Amino acid sequence: MAGKPGARGWGRIKRRDSGRYTAAYIGPDGALHRAPASFPAKLDAEGWLAAERRLIDLGQWTPPARRSAAGTTAGVSVAEYARRWLSESESRLKPRTVVLYRGYLDRLIVPGLGDRPLAALTAAEVRSWLAGLDPAYPTRNANAYALLRTILGQAVDDELLTANPARVKGAAAKHRRHEPVALAPAEIRALAEAMPARWRPIVFLAGFAGLRIGEIQALRRRDLALTAGECTVTVRRAAVRVEGRWIVDRPKSPAALRTVPLPPGLRTVLLEHLAAFAEPGPEALVVTAAGSTAIVHRDSIAAPLRRAAEEIGHPTLRLHDLRHSAATNLANSGATLADLMVLMGWTSAAMAARYTHSTAARAAGLAAKLWEQ
Repeated sequence: MAGKPGARGWGRIKRRDSGRYTAAYIGPDGALHRAPASFPAKLDAEGWLAAERRLIDLGQWTPPARRSAAGTTAGVSVAEYARRWLSESESRLKPRTVVLYRGYLDRLIVPGLGDRPLAALTAAEVRSWLAGLDPAYPTRNANAYALLRTILGQAVDDELLTANPARVKGAAAKHRRHEPVALAPAEIRALAEAMPARWRPIVFLAGFAGLRIGEIQALRRRDLALTAGECTVTVRRAAVRVEGRWIVDRPKSPAALRTVPLPPGLRTVLLEHLAAFAEPGPEALVVTAAGSTAIVHRDSIAAPLRRAAEEIGHPTLRLHDLRHSAATNLANSGATLADLMVLMGWTSAAMAARYTHSTAARAAGLAAKLWEQ
């Protein structure tokens, strides 16, 4: 830059029309770095450049923009940083996830740790906070701890912490309070028969195809292929109830976007259901609330499901156990883990890579075999 107006041996200073000065330089990373603010005098700009050069010479340099950002949050509390993290993350989270995270922050993390300066938070304090949570809710506690660990991990990336103080071994592991019930295919059919007719497809689709309740709630006529040559259901969306309103969006993960073969025996069952209970047209919902064309709320089917479960001798059965039953029965029918990944919409590339790929023909064969048991 030598020989040019405003140039120096190292760095660059420019005078603005306002009379103030800006400074910039090429850093060790090869990028151009500018002073975070302008200077009233050229001498001040030269002083800033000299200070930056000294940091480089001492091996202590980091980008000035990063140092400036860190300085603005140096005294931030855990509550302030956590809420800022959630606000910045909302655009990439599902609405229901945002509500859950906000609940963990407001009810668990902030009351216990919120007033602590972020930079001063210690592993002992995190461990003490976790030990003070109500042990009657192990899954909730594990989720809250996992959220805190994620937030503090971001603080490490932001260079506000040198290490993550949330490092309690096994604290994010979830422990079951309810042992899943795995129904045999005959029991799934019996459960469906004990349900009100308009909601039998919920049992069939969850118990034989492994669909999640939100996926079933959002199913439309066009998602079912019930021809002589094809019997499948395609999952394109899922419904979730958030703060009193329904949100229908893409499923929770890319793997959940899938086409699942159905047992051929379900073809007639589903066709009869559509004729009796669904509105005409490809966009009509497959399952609706009683006396309505609206999405059925899971609370509406809770009591009928409980009575039906008691009738077949499984009073502790929960709705999600039907999905568990589908996975268990498919595995018992010979499905590999790769098959289950495809059929159930699971995501775990590391595990799936250890097994052979599932094919559409194999998946259809598994579904047909399941119905015959």
